[in-house]
Amino acid sequence: MIEIHAYHGWGFNGKFWDSLKAEFPASILFKAANRGYFEKPYDPIFSSESSIKIIFTHSYGLHWCPKEKIGSCDYLVIFNGFNEFLSEDRFERKKELKVLNKMHVQFQTNSYAVLNAFYDNCFYPYSPIISSPKIIDKSLLESDLIDLSKTNFAFPEAFNIQKIVISGLEDQIIAKQKTKELIEHLKVTESMEYQGYGHALPITNSSNCWSYLSKVLVSTMVGIS
Repeated sequence: MIEIHAYHGWGFNGKFWDSLKAEFPASILFKAANRGYFEKPYDPIFSSESSIKIIFTHSYGLHWCPKEKIGSCDYLVIFNGFNEFLSEDRFERKKELKVLNKMHVQFQTNSYAVLNAFYDNCFYPYSPIISSPKIIDKSLLESDLIDLSKTNFAFPEAFNIQKIVISGLEDQIIAKQKTKELIEHLKVTESMEYQGYGHALPITNSSNCWSYLSKVLVSTMVGIS
């Protein structure tokens, strides 16, 4: 049995994956993790009956997914991901820190406005199809927002797993250079970029994402169609 666990990014929840999940064949067992921004946290456990274990991460999801769990899976699929959120270039790093600090300050007084502006950027060049929930864990959202400036995904050499990176070229959150750095850092051999799509790629381009993924996966295993 093929089992997929998915970890959403900052400001989202497990429902982020609904569009992509709808593309899967019924034979795949899918479980969406929840960071806990809008409801109770949830970290799924792989079934003992699963022969193929796959982890999906989106953006910051790569950084809150348990590292030991990544090491135990067969495939790691990263959507719109990054190794370090802040750029190495001093000038770019200064600009990015300024944006994060501005978001953090604004979050103190109007967290809902910050989230909705974030969704606008995520869904660009399309209109957002979600808005800020009425109930949020403001403390956790703030804490993870601060943590973005400290992210650095150290991938252990011992992790002998297949890595796939998928990104949108219109991403307003993660610069193209950061995707390139991630691919080089993880020594990724399979990657795909989509023109005309942004940071919410698994929602706005779910059909093409799964079409590409299924072709990559079917070349190394049986059971995907």
